[in-house]
Amino acid sequence: MRGKWALAAAAVLALVVVGGVGGLTMRAFAGTAHMKVVTKTVTKLCVYVDKTDGGDSYGDLSVVPKYNHKICIAGKQGPAGDSSVITWNKTVQDVTSPPTAKRKAGGGLPVGATDLATVGPFTVIGVCTGSDGVANAVTDIVSAQNGSSMTWGSTTYNLGNFASGDFNQASVPASSNDPADPVFAGEGSAGEFSVSTGDGTTAFTGSANNGAYLTGTEGGPACSFSGYLVMEK
Repeated sequence: MRGKWALAAAAVLALVVVGGVGGLTMRAFAGTAHMKVVTKTVTKLCVYVDKTDGGDSYGDLSVVPKYNHKICIAGKQGPAGDSSVITWNKTVQDVTSPPTAKRKAGGGLPVGATDLATVGPFTVIGVCTGSDGVANAVTDIVSAQNGSSMTWGSTTYNLGNFASGDFNQASVPASSNDPADPVFAGEGSAGEFSVSTGDGTTAFTGSANNGAYLTGTEGGPACSFSGYLVMEK
C-alpha cells in the first residue's frame, strides 16, 4: 500500500470516528509504544487524493493538507423543528365557569368553548359543558370562510359549503358524572380530521383527544383537551 497516514510515518494506525458535540472526534491508535496518541474534535473530515504519485487515497486529520486534491464531509446543523405542526394541551377547571373562545368573524360559539389552535380562517375549539357534577368534553372546528370543506374519519361535512360561522365535531367526546371515574377518549376508529379552504391555500390534518375528570380527584380539571394538527404546504 503506497499511501501513508499523516499521524505516523512508520506505524500501523487504526482510526476510530465517533460522534461528538460540535463535530467528529478522531482517535488514532498506533502499533508501537513510541507513538503519540492525539485526539481532536473537528467539524469536518477530509479525504486527500494522491494524484501526484498515483498512490492510494487516505484520511488525514492534519491542519496542512498534504495534497491539493481533497473531498471534505462537513457536519450540518439539524432542523430546529417543524413549524407546520401545531399541538395543544389545555384543561378547563370547572364546567360552571368555562372560558369563552373568540371568533374571528360572525356567529356565536357553544357555551364553554375555549381556543385550542388557529390556522388561517379555522379555529380548533374545546367545548366543556355539564351540570350537577357531569363533565362533557368534545373538540370542534370552526370555519370563518365560505366554501371550505371538512372531513372527520369517514364522515364528510359541508363539502364545499363549510361556511363562515359553521362548526363541526372533530373528535370522540368524553363524559363522566363522577370525578372518581375519569374518562379519556382518543381518536380510535373515528379517524383523523381534515380541513381545507375552497382554494386549497389553507389545509391541515389532525387528531384530537378529550378527557373528563382525568385527575380522578375532586376539584381537578373537569375537561381536558389535547391533540395536534399538521398544516399541508
